[in-house]
Amino acid sequence: MLRFLSAIGVMLVSTAVAVGAFEVFLRATGYSTPMWYEPHDALGWSLRPGASGTFTTEGRAEVRVNSAGFRDREHPLEKPPATYRIAVLGDSYSEAMQVPLEKAYWAQLPARLAGCGFQPGRQVAVLNFGVAGFGTAQQLVMLETVAQRYRPDLVLLQFTNGNDVRNNSFALEEEKQRPFFTVDARGRLRADNSFVATEAHLRRSSLPWEIFRGASDYSRVVQLLRAVRQAPLMSRASAADAPEAGLETAVLVEPKNALWQEAWRTTEALIARTRDGASRQGAAFLLVTVPYAVQVHPDRRVREAMQAKLGVPDLFYPDRRIAAFAAKQGIAVLTLAPEMLELAEAKGVALHGFANAQPGFGHWNELGHAAAASLIARKLCSGLSADLPHSKS
Repeated sequence: MLRFLSAIGVMLVSTAVAVGAFEVFLRATGYSTPMWYEPHDALGWSLRPGASGTFTTEGRAEVRVNSAGFRDREHPLEKPPATYRIAVLGDSYSEAMQVPLEKAYWAQLPARLAGCGFQPGRQVAVLNFGVAGFGTAQQLVMLETVAQRYRPDLVLLQFTNGNDVRNNSFALEEEKQRPFFTVDARGRLRADNSFVATEAHLRRSSLPWEIFRGASDYSRVVQLLRAVRQAPLMSRASAADAPEAGLETAVLVEPKNALWQEAWRTTEALIARTRDGASRQGAAFLLVTVPYAVQVHPDRRVREAMQAKLGVPDLFYPDRRIAAFAAKQGIAVLTLAPEMLELAEAKGVALHGFANAQPGFGHWNELGHAAAASLIARKLCSGLSADLPHSKS
């Protein structure tokens, strides 16, 4: 018996030494794949407060989530005097893990707005509430449950042409662990939060998973185990969603079936309700549309190949539709695609993509973020500011 226990002890010690050595090796090589997200009963998921590490899936950036659970600097809940707050609601384009924090489009706005005299006598502070994977439904919930507590003077809703319409449809969206809304016969939005009671959400919210997420903060080995477990799923998703993982070419044409028509109607109703929510708090509202990468690809042949595949004369259907809807609703809107394409063609540069991913596709690189910041600042500086309500003191 003693020999057996001794053998077990030697095996455990040997295993611990091997794991410890492997941990040291992973750290020495700079390996870092933190568990950035955790389940959330209202939003579906959220960033984990205090999570930090190196993001290398696209580009490379050091990322730290603030104590409130956002990829941003720390902000007090109480708005400081003489401060004009802009709350950004968005998805991975606003979360912007692909670039350093200071290069994110929203982080560049304060300096650009100060340069044009926007809101003179006040310091512009931009608060980022963007979380990867969010659709308009989650952004609405984020405004109503979190962002409005910071008393923003302007709400900027970042809308992604490539996937937000699908994200807002229970029938079309594969990731069901999120809140959805439906439009009833009277055109009113009805919330569906049934995901909270599903087995998948309850499992992710369980104590063992919380312990595992906590352990991943300290162990690269735990991070690697999770990455290996997810690799087959990520590989299949990337192949299935070509040419850009997670995006839908169906949004580039007029919807041809009832599911996509309903998804668009729901999306438009969600945008209107988000604007109404901002207005009730005395905040102004700006809708900014982010182009699908192929819409602004600098190589005309790439765009024309997609146009031929879809049988359309251009790739701007979502931008025209959003602009027409916004005009009808009296919503201030900035559709970035046309001007971003003009810039990409004129300079011959890709605004999306990274050398370690797929150049020309994927998320904005630093050039893309700089272009977006410039266009948004110009929109605000060129007259929209005159239409904004007086900020709350």
